[in-house]
Amino acid sequence: MVGDLLSLDGVCKGFFRGQAYLGVLKDVSLKVEAGEVVGITSRRRLGGKTTLLEIAAGMQTPDSGVVTLAGQELQLAGRNWRAWRRRSSGPVLGHDVVWVSSNGPNQELEVSKYVGSPLAVHGRSGDVRRLAAGALERVGAEDCIGRRWGELSNWQRALVGLARGFAGSPQLVIFDDLLDGHASRDTDVASDLLHSLIEDSERPCSVLVSAAYYESAVVLADQVWSITPRGTLVRRSGPRAPATDDAHDDATILPFPNHSEKQGSRDIGSG
Repeated sequence: MVGDLLSLDGVCKGFFRGQAYLGVLKDVSLKVEAGEVVGITSRRRLGGKTTLLEIAAGMQTPDSGVVTLAGQELQLAGRNWRAWRRRSSGPVLGHDVVWVSSNGPNQELEVSKYVGSPLAVHGRSGDVRRLAAGALERVGAEDCIGRRWGELSNWQRALVGLARGFAGSPQLVIFDDLLDGHASRDTDVASDLLHSLIEDSERPCSVLVSAAYYESAVVLADQVWSITPRGTLVRRSGPRAPATDDAHDDATILPFPNHSEKQGSRDIGSG
């Protein structure tokens, strides 16, 4: 660990439904160190996980609060994140920050183009296909080269998403539900791959993962936080996890895994 890479300080966010204001996040603060995987869960289907991740990525602007990546504040006017990703200074979406969703791209998009798109933003457009193929091989998904996203199984999509996340040299990779809900053996494999990719990254990198299931998040992440029904954020596992009512509101706390002692295989899972 080399210090905080991502910082959210006092973040609040809500939306209007007609004349009613619905608060989703309330005074959320979170520090993520370089080399660390942090999981975000919520017991509610629309509990704010994706909203929090989009704010961390700079894809949404909080109503209040500050988000910084590597000491630089993320600033975004409205929802014009396409303009933000083209900025010449500060963190760039697709280069410094890579977003990978379980929804994936267009069903007809060829896998190497999806994996390689962050490389194009990174300025490596000349050899995107070759580098994308290398990224797929690193996660054991070389058999997906040439296939379309819509042809892949859920497990293959997870592997392709991991390859996309680390195809370049990001500072922050965000996985929105991509690694959630797989068989326990596959989740172990995904965790091993994820931490290996972080260790091999060209520059210090942090990861945020959202998960509907705490049991998945606690295997994938070094620490897990939960968004409560009130929109606050509480630590569920990891160092100094509190034993509060909020921390127990959607699942039983499981032992915090030591990734350095895990013996999970790094072969492709069964999914």
